[in-house]
Amino acid sequence: MDSRLTRARLGFTLVEVLISVTLFGLISAIAFAPAVAVVRHFEDVRAEEAAEQRMEYLLRRVPREMRLSPAEFGDGPAVVLVKKDVLGGAADDRLAFWSDFGGEAGVRALRVVRRGVGWTGEAGVYIWILPLAEPESVNWDMLDPAEGRLLMAGVDSLRFEALDFESGEWSGEYSGRRPRGIRITVRSGEEEFSHEDWLPPR
Repeated sequence: MDSRLTRARLGFTLVEVLISVTLFGLISAIAFAPAVAVVRHFEDVRAEEAAEQRMEYLLRRVPREMRLSPAEFGDGPAVVLVKKDVLGGAADDRLAFWSDFGGEAGVRALRVVRRGVGWTGEAGVYIWILPLAEPESVNWDMLDPAEGRLLMAGVDSLRFEALDFESGEWSGEYSGRRPRGIRITVRSGEEEFSHEDWLPPR
């Protein structure tokens, strides 16, 4: 037997090694592609759940603070709800009421802040705590976002409705005693979230 032929059969050629490595790479890519897709899907689901939890926090926080507000407020209304829309149809409602939630006494003023002239910070729902104001005296145009707190980023539409004690109907314009219920609808991009809550009668 030829010794040269025997030596050739004992090892692999460079071409065979390259083909093996290529095949291993293809098999690995095919095997791991579904795993990568699953991990990405889980990350997307987790991000969506986190956004929904933050939204749920906002939607539940407002009624929680309103429960600590007085049913009546001196000579003026205890709750003021201003219905407003911006160009394009997005809701731009404003809500003011007194509360001492978290040990911070003062009128809570809530509204959406959008980026534009004079504000390049984060857009979303802001809350201001005004210790020396009354709900009906809030000057909405003078509220500085830098002095407020961002409750929920990315919200571009905010709608409030109050359930009137007298009429028993929901209304987007309200000024009076603490209502029987509050309904909040927010929109962030294409997603819309809504929450309805009851408030104590006294």
